Amino acid sequence: MKTLVFIPLYLFSVFAWGQEQITFKYWISFSDKNNTPYSIHQPYKFLSSRAIERRVRQGIAINETDLPVDPQYIQRLENNGAKIHAVSKWMNAAIVIADSVLAEKLLTLDFVQSTQNIGKHPIKKYKLREGDKQRDFFSTYHRNKKNKGYAAHHIEMVNGNALHQLGHKGEGMIVAVLDGGFTNVDIMPFFDSLQVNNRLLDGRDIVDNDDYVYESSTHGSNVLSVMASNLPGLYVGTAPEASYVCVKTEDVRTEFLVEECNWVIGAEFADSLGADIINSSLGYTAFNDKTTNHNHKQLDGETAIITKGAELAFSKGMLVVNSAGNSGSGWWKYIGFPADAKNVLSIGATDSKGNKASFSSLGPTADGRIKPNVSAMGQAIPVASIYSYELKYTNGSSFSSPLLAGMAASLWSAFPDKTNAEIFRAIELSGHQSNALDINLGYGIPDFMKAYQILKGEESPSSDSFFVTYNAFNENLEGVLQQSNEPTTIRIKNLLGQILYSEMISGKEGYQKVAIPVSLQKGDLYYFEVFTQNKYFVDIIRTID
Repeated sequence: MKTLVFIPLYLFSVFAWGQEQITFKYWISFSDKNNTPYSIHQPYKFLSSRAIERRVRQGIAINETDLPVDPQYIQRLENNGAKIHAVSKWMNAAIVIADSVLAEKLLTLDFVQSTQNIGKHPIKKYKLREGDKQRDFFSTYHRNKKNKGYAAHHIEMVNGNALHQLGHKGEGMIVAVLDGGFTNVDIMPFFDSLQVNNRLLDGRDIVDNDDYVYESSTHGSNVLSVMASNLPGLYVGTAPEASYVCVKTEDVRTEFLVEECNWVIGAEFADSLGADIINSSLGYTAFNDKTTNHNHKQLDGETAIITKGAELAFSKGMLVVNSAGNSGSGWWKYIGFPADAKNVLSIGATDSKGNKASFSSLGPTADGRIKPNVSAMGQAIPVASIYSYELKYTNGSSFSSPLLAGMAASLWSAFPDKTNAEIFRAIELSGHQSNALDINLGYGIPDFMKAYQILKGEESPSSDSFFVTYNAFNENLEGVLQQSNEPTTIRIKNLLGQILYSEMISGKEGYQKVAIPVSLQKGDLYYFEVFTQNKYFVDIIRTID
């Protein structure tokens, strides 16, 4: 059934726009991809080699959501007077600029499933950088005694120095940063090494539909600095050797539902480049048009447009790291969207001592899942100045998120053949309160050397203690333990973290075969955990389709 969703016009809009025809952005959903000229058997025609390699490496099948929207549908929208702003292949939809009369006309087209008004279309673009606000090329900076400079403390809190000392600083990884603007990133001294080594990739402005992102907001610039800065003695980021792409999806002038749609399209752009990680220091709950506000019942990991997009991003093999939000002491108090997504690593904020920051948003989700997943320093955290060799201190889970996104890039660079699910789970399990998680900090503050050891197998019991094998071809699992008198717990979890099976087995010398009576869905991922009082083993089970 076709639907047309109207957004009421506010009186101030009429006065502001005068007698001009009021135009909006509409989300046009298409009915199918039946006549697309593309095929999943020829992915090189619509996916980059790096995007294909990421799917192959993680055993991810290319499916219909990867196929571009039928170009004939786009052409027919234009023939009927619509201006195409952006297109989403994952959602099989387009953002068009139109008035209400044209939107009703578009709904009558046989391939249009629904149209939804997602906010006003601003006429004016952002001003480009002002000439008198250029970089200071001449000043010097006072070096801190520590190589990481003023980033040392928040990196040490997650035991990131040890991982960096092993040489894992994000090399070979691409991190896409979705934000509201990146003023001066192209000339900031903190990012000189990105420029010199060609690791600042060409970005995309989804808001204004152009390629210039170094405008409109310093928020993205500050977020990027937590990951990518490389001025030893002043400030070094959590993944200084990764490559970065800046994607502007947030319109800082207003707050409309279009920004969730922008986010999805931005994530698709990141996928098209073959990005490994998305950092999103964004979250949505309330809008200028209150009729589109979210409520807590929708915080279920599957309702909001942006949440659906985040899940799709994960399904393509990317790790999505998102700030939990800053509403902990406000009327909403809960995490935002898409932090509610089941497979988004949502990040809470702490102070410098590891206590929950008062503003950090809380879980759980509407369906009872623990959120945030993990937490890191986000109160009084240093970030880079956009004009000179200086720092400022700021607050927000907006900055605890890139702290951990950068560390995740450094961790993944040590294990490039691991899946996004394995990286996600290792980070969770390394949390300081992983045995007593809560809705304040989730699994707690990660220890990235512990996560490294989990992925390497050093956190699992040694071979002379016990080992695990399993057969997951059907719906049955079978474990083999080689024990030494220690009681052992076996546990199976789904990707929601829900325990499907748990059993403690008494200690016994020698081999012991254990049948695990649990029904698993074919083709899904599960966590297989085995632990004693002192040792821990985790693996990812993927059942066969």
